[in-house]
Amino acid sequence: MTHPPGLLRTAPLQGETTSSLMCRIASRYGLEAKALRSWWQWRNHQPRHDGGNTRADAEVLLNTAGRQRLAGLCGVDEDVLGRALPSWAREDAKLLPGEEDAVPAAAWRSGGAVAGPVAFGCRLCTARRTGTAVRVVRYAPRWERVCVRHGRWLLDADADQPLEHLDLRGVPEIAAAQQQWARVARRVARAGAEPARVFALAHAVVARWWEQAYGWEREKVWPRRLHQVAGGDAGGDLERWRIVGRDAVVFPEVVAVADAVANPGEAQSSHAVEFCTPTRGGAAR
Repeated sequence: MTHPPGLLRTAPLQGETTSSLMCRIASRYGLEAKALRSWWQWRNHQPRHDGGNTRADAEVLLNTAGRQRLAGLCGVDEDVLGRALPSWAREDAKLLPGEEDAVPAAAWRSGGAVAGPVAFGCRLCTARRTGTAVRVVRYAPRWERVCVRHGRWLLDADADQPLEHLDLRGVPEIAAAQQQWARVARRVARAGAEPARVFALAHAVVARWWEQAYGWEREKVWPRRLHQVAGGDAGGDLERWRIVGRDAVVFPEVVAVADAVANPGEAQSSHAVEFCTPTRGGAAR
């Protein structure tokens, strides 16, 4: 290694995966990520997609000595890392306690199995905070996928596709929906319910509408949004864009359904979801 451990400080970003931080540390030292990972003993192999590509949502769990080594390499106190990295204190059966704990060891996992949905970070925000526009992967629920500052929808990191974000500058209603969700979530919490469960219910309902809407000839709202996030025209690649762009395109309707369910009067009524049911002539209202 060209530099002694800790010489170049690399601070974690809130919600970042440990694997993502390790890649950024390697970049700071001018190393390949594989070279940096040689500082740990690995108990299993890095997760890959069926086609052989490495998974962007791969996560790393460390034993005590492994966490100490990472803290030394990035020059950041362990308590700071523990507050920023959701996987920091997670345990794994492959990392045995006892005498082996004196050896820095690590185990691979998929991020979704460790601490929830994993998405790409905004490279422009990363550059603003760190001075380098590198890839960041972080834990983020679907209701926190809009980078309002740069007009981007941050995509899931578990898919085997090259895009990290969608351009939302032509569809401001998607960013507005994220702000609306914050208000809905507060109302849900005050009512004693779990915002995550309400969102999951709404998302499942709208995702079903999305599948049905493919044959709606008079549908205008969702096709317009889909073409916008595809760069203006999904063209002959419509099927791929329907998969990649779905969560962004339907997000305003998901929030609308969650809002209806969160309304105490609506929630006690059998019409709670029907209130937001779309007609065959248009998107959900």
